[in-house]
Amino acid sequence: MALIDEILKWSEEKLPLWQRDAARRIFQQENGLSVDDYAELYTLLKAAHGLPNPLGLTPEPLKAAHLPPVLQAGEKVVLKAIRNLVYVNRIAQGQKLNFAPSGMTVIYGGNGSGKSGYVRVMKRACRARDQAEKVLADANDPAAQNSVPKAIFDIEINGACKPIHWTFNSDSPDDLAKISVFDSHCARAYLTAEQDVAYLPYGLDVVENLANKVLPELTRRLNEEIATINVDRQPFQHLVGETEVGRLVLALSERTNPDKVKALGTLSEIDTAQIKEIDAALAESDPGKKAKEHRLSAGRLKSWAERIETALSWVSDAAIEKLKKITDTTVTANQTEKQAAETLQSGELLLPGTGEPVWKVLFNAARKFSTEVAYPEHSFPHATAEAKCPLCQQPLNDAGERLKRFEEYIQNDVAKAAAEQRQKLEATKVKIERANLSVSFDKSHVEELAQLDDAVASIINAFEKNIETRRSWMLQNLNSYTWVDAPALGENPRKRLRNLAAHQFKSARILARAVDEVKKKSLIDKREELRVRQNLSACLGAVLALIDRFKMRQALKTCEQDLKTRPISDKSKEFASGAVTVALKNALDEEFKSLGIGHIQTKLKDRNDKGKIKHQLLLDLPTTNKLEQILSEGEQRAIALGSFLSELKLANHACGIVFDDPVSSLDHIRRGRVARRLAVESKQRQVLIFTHDVVFLQQLRDQCDKLNVPPFFCRLEANRGFYGNVSEGLPWTHKSYGERIDFLEKAQKQFEKMPWPADPSEELAREMIRQYSFLRATIERVAQDFVLGGTVQRFKDYIDVKKLKLVIGLQKSEVDEILRINQRCHDLVEAHDPSSAKDEPPPTPDELKQDIADLQKLIQGITDRRKGAANRVT
Repeated sequence: MALIDEILKWSEEKLPLWQRDAARRIFQQENGLSVDDYAELYTLLKAAHGLPNPLGLTPEPLKAAHLPPVLQAGEKVVLKAIRNLVYVNRIAQGQKLNFAPSGMTVIYGGNGSGKSGYVRVMKRACRARDQAEKVLADANDPAAQNSVPKAIFDIEINGACKPIHWTFNSDSPDDLAKISVFDSHCARAYLTAEQDVAYLPYGLDVVENLANKVLPELTRRLNEEIATINVDRQPFQHLVGETEVGRLVLALSERTNPDKVKALGTLSEIDTAQIKEIDAALAESDPGKKAKEHRLSAGRLKSWAERIETALSWVSDAAIEKLKKITDTTVTANQTEKQAAETLQSGELLLPGTGEPVWKVLFNAARKFSTEVAYPEHSFPHATAEAKCPLCQQPLNDAGERLKRFEEYIQNDVAKAAAEQRQKLEATKVKIERANLSVSFDKSHVEELAQLDDAVASIINAFEKNIETRRSWMLQNLNSYTWVDAPALGENPRKRLRNLAAHQFKSARILARAVDEVKKKSLIDKREELRVRQNLSACLGAVLALIDRFKMRQALKTCEQDLKTRPISDKSKEFASGAVTVALKNALDEEFKSLGIGHIQTKLKDRNDKGKIKHQLLLDLPTTNKLEQILSEGEQRAIALGSFLSELKLANHACGIVFDDPVSSLDHIRRGRVARRLAVESKQRQVLIFTHDVVFLQQLRDQCDKLNVPPFFCRLEANRGFYGNVSEGLPWTHKSYGERIDFLEKAQKQFEKMPWPADPSEELAREMIRQYSFLRATIERVAQDFVLGGTVQRFKDYIDVKKLKLVIGLQKSEVDEILRINQRCHDLVEAHDPSSAKDEPPPTPDELKQDIADLQKLIQGITDRRKGAANRVT
């Protein structure tokens, strides 16, 4: 398993989520974490321990999608092209940047060419370590601000081609991530605790920086925040003492229950009054006598409360409801009685007194005679056609129905029920009239009440009047039966009186305790408890705030367990020991030498750590407190590059690699060596190099020429307000004379196709003159690289003396021809202000064709002469 995958597996199994988020940030931001990163990680650390997370941050842990995948031995993945970039800066749409599937591809782009846009996309897509720079849409296009950057990659996997669609902020496909991108700023050396300069295998800096940078920085922030939390109990020292509050305040901590503190610091009116009562009891000269007075007062108060309760029972809403039921029943009984009388008469003229008690006696005797003597076998009344009246003993005939009505009337007996209900109503009325609804207290009692509660006497008087008013209303409704709009009773003083009675009883008990010395001591203690509670009440908010600060400090302290660096540092040493091998040491030595930093030697160091032998790969350098005091920027870049190439060599795969300005423009010494090393690497695998350095560009070309590894060149340019426009080939200044002649021939053929007008426009004339400017520059390149054999070249820091032999045999006629063609160009180009009187027409396409042919003839003649001379020497 590759080291980076071991680190991922360890982080998933052992690290909390916020540390895994930190690992991701370290991996993706090769220039180090920003202040914002540390602030967010600190918030995530605290949130993991239940502390506030006002921004609602959630950790994004390191995962496989952030890392390059594990490559199999011999596996080969190369990039064929990147195309159709959309919403990427101001990159022109529809562009396609092709790459040679083998060898070296160099993409040149100066400042403002759009090179950085392509590089950022490739770093994201290939999971490079450097993820600090985001891929942004065109800042000048408001419509594109919410759009997502996208691109298409054409890749070849073990010979099979396929397109891959990439979208920003989505997990990059594994196949793209198999392309390795060189991270120039990735630290590969660090100072150990023993002040050795140690080498870090790729990915191990994530673990080292987590232990040596992130955790110490968060520890610093945590300690600073803890130090700002004031947990001084001194402001509440006045509460400390031999009371419940005093003991609680003395032991205030994060474990203190705030609800208990609130309960102690919240006094009721009774509690507050009790302080005064105890003060009064302790100040009383004869507390026993006073206690007796209070008990008598309590008895009176209780008696008045009971009287009020009794009086209220006569006129309460429940009593009214009860009376209403009585009157309703009476009305119903009267109506029923009236209906029965009407039924008894049934339209007949009956004798006076029918239905009255005397008549009922007569009728009941007739029933008894009929059922017991005359018709014992029949129920009463026996009223068939043959039956006779039990009184007159005449045939009943039609009188039988009348007899039945009489019997029904007697059985219902509604008159009696109605009479009884009227008697009940009258009795109720009498009771209400005679009821004693008076509370009955005299002037002295009023004064007593006023001392206890100055409002209660008036409330009692008002309530007593309201009771009487309601009684009158009830008596009226016993006659009218209406029962609407009952008079209000107002406030019932019973509860006040009961509370006052309870207060007097309690006061009596307090006074009684003041008589006994032992109980008096407990009374004094009780007063002290209440007084301290009263003092606590005055600063309750501050005490609760102190408890909150204790809890906050303790919560912050729990974060300390996540900030122990030792376990992570030990794991880093374990990883390093496993990754460091003799093969790696030898590969580094070889790469350092090839890159011009052979003076930096590596050495393996074994050390005993808790009984285990662990290995370290050190760089043999003088030590100081800062690496930048030991290594120049160029040396640090070369160490990073050598490390990248060494680990790539040991990986044993043939996938493509990408470089973005792999050398420092300030490092003139090693620039040529880097060019040569990358040219060598391009013989083994696909090498893609983005650069803005024209000198490095020429050195790459020279080194590829020496190794006979033809490079593929592309350039990126700005055009009409858009960037990243792709053109194949080198910039004009780096084209060979042969490439320039080819360029001129293509331009001449374009003129021929027009066809060329007899009287060309000023614009067309300027374009022809421009070609002669290119031709003059080509003649200078012919003189430098061909006639003088490249002995002296611009951008090179040396003269190639061995090529001087090519100058031997140069003919005067050849020099004259060079001067002639050059003068021809000189007379035409706009290097000087031409005479307005001259006003000659521009050359025609045929003339340009001839001038190009003359230059080619000259080159061919010199070439033939040199070959002839070489043959004669042989």
